[in-house]
Amino acid sequence: LHSFPTRRSSDLNAAPPDTFELPEHDPFIGLSDCVSHADLIDPADRAWLSDRYRNLRATYDDGGRKVVIHGDAWQGNLVTAESGVIVLDLEHFSIGRPEWDLVQIAVDYTDFARITEADYRAFVESYGGFDMTSMSDYRTFADVQELRWLCFALRKAATSQEALREAHHRIDCLRGDHRRPWRWNPL
Repeated sequence: LHSFPTRRSSDLNAAPPDTFELPEHDPFIGLSDCVSHADLIDPADRAWLSDRYRNLRATYDDGGRKVVIHGDAWQGNLVTAESGVIVLDLEHFSIGRPEWDLVQIAVDYTDFARITEADYRAFVESYGGFDMTSMSDYRTFADVQELRWLCFALRKAATSQEALREAHHRIDCLRGDHRRPWRWNPL
């Protein structure tokens, strides 16, 4: 994350191709099922998460510019090689709002302090100066992303006590029981 290439028109977030179709990005895919089937958590937490999901769904505006997106862009899905940057994990490659390729880095900066201000500013500059944290609906994007990360832990909780503990911790954070910056353990 320490250096970012200058953005070019041939980059990933370009206009959608007209020679083949990509699916529409749905940031909510699987979240409703995840929450409704989270039997290992307290029913009150499940009800709260269900309300949160519905509120985020109602608040999210899917309008705006649509481009080709990775759909799961974060530091771990980029590898720097002598030949350039290699992009990994393309199963979420789709057409969607370009903010979905920026939100994970932004949340790492605003809510987790996983990256420094200097590194975040370098990232913003490399993306043409666009800082999504200044958007009026940034919090909605961030909250959806954090719900996705919680659901990742909930899915693993069926076979891992560590994941179950982490899911409880993430719920506590989302409910406001812990102040940001949060520390969420990787799973």
